[in-house]
Amino acid sequence: MEDFSKPWQAIRQQLKSTLGATRFTYWVQNLRPIAADAGRVVLASSTRFERDRVVQMYGDLITRLVAEVAPAYGPVEFTVVPLSRPAATVGNTALAVRSEAEPVPELVPGSIPLNHMHTFENFVVGAANQIAVNQARQAAEGVVSNPLLLFGETGLGKTHLLHAIALRTLKRAPASRVLYVTAEWFLGKFVAAIRNGDTADFKALMRDVDLLAIDDLHVIAGKDKTAEELQHTMDAVIDAGKQLILSADRSPALLEGLSERMRSRLLKGVTVEIKQGDFDLRLGILEAKSARLARDNPRLVIGSDALRFIAQRINANTRQLEGALHRVASHSNNGEHPVTIPNLQIWLADFLKMHDRRVTIEEIKAKTATFFGCKVADLESESRAREVVRPRQTAMYLARHMTQRSYPDIARRFKRRDHTTVIHALKQVEKRRDADPEFAQMLESLRLSIRSWPTRPPIQ
Repeated sequence: MEDFSKPWQAIRQQLKSTLGATRFTYWVQNLRPIAADAGRVVLASSTRFERDRVVQMYGDLITRLVAEVAPAYGPVEFTVVPLSRPAATVGNTALAVRSEAEPVPELVPGSIPLNHMHTFENFVVGAANQIAVNQARQAAEGVVSNPLLLFGETGLGKTHLLHAIALRTLKRAPASRVLYVTAEWFLGKFVAAIRNGDTADFKALMRDVDLLAIDDLHVIAGKDKTAEELQHTMDAVIDAGKQLILSADRSPALLEGLSERMRSRLLKGVTVEIKQGDFDLRLGILEAKSARLARDNPRLVIGSDALRFIAQRINANTRQLEGALHRVASHSNNGEHPVTIPNLQIWLADFLKMHDRRVTIEEIKAKTATFFGCKVADLESESRAREVVRPRQTAMYLARHMTQRSYPDIARRFKRRDHTTVIHALKQVEKRRDADPEFAQMLESLRLSIRSWPTRPPIQ
């Protein structure tokens, strides 16, 4: 019998292409075959929650791909096999099962402790942070970029990546001397060292390292004496060929209170901005966070519709998204009350209000017409041409979801006599949205562009 590992790799490639990197990484990447013969294929997840979520969201797709790529192997079954179990076999080939995480070597004494959950594997990657993640991974593998500075607004993952670099470095090279501190820690320790007359020990601690990670650089901007000592520390680490990694809330070019020498040193290195995430990244973050909540409490079920609703309505950073999920868990009493869209609208009312901007149907029609390259008059016409029907139905769908207008009111705004036209339009758009990921992404882009409009559009 042919080894199943080759067809499985082909199936994984198709899944990654279809689902996108974010969803694939968090829900499918760890799915592994533990049996494959002419009668069945058994795919294992590590937990019951992961198994149930994979079956719910992607079970039909995976079954279809197995049937297309490896029809000789029969139907697909999904099961749960914890990662701590021994390796299983598929045919005659052993499939390694990852063991539990090994203890990570210690940091330099005096370092701020690392959060061992802040790994690259637990970091959701999207277009907004892809370059930063790539640079962070290179630094963690020993490719020195001096200095490497990650900057962006709060809550976008800068600290997570600094921890991930330090953890991966220690795992790759356990003997490495890794020191992780915040700028506030540096400030406090330096002032204490001056007061106690032991600046030599402080300097030795900061400079005798293989990797120095300093979080929140902006804290010391304007504090001349501390900034000067940090400059000397940076110079010593970089000149010794060791890795220096920093984070800040903005680019060094915009940080006030920095000396020109420090600004020049920072800009000479690699500076990468982490931006606010798009819908796919927000959804990926919510899926990952909800999975961890469910592992602690299997009764808490936050379905894909609920997660999509939150990702669509709350355009926020990771911390706010996590806060929204914790609010949901609290109000649902950890699963006692169902997580429905009506309940979310009540539980997250302040979140939703903060991120919503009231829009009008006229705005929606104008923006949709521009997006599809037609005129508002076309959306209001009786034309049944495909190039008019599609944008018209899309505009009706958005009007229903982005305003408080009723079906009859929406129908009147589109110069329709019967509100059933609007209901039909919604069904058609929802059907295509669920079947076509590219259309779903386009729909979300259009919705966000309407939501972000600062002023009313011109009348066409």
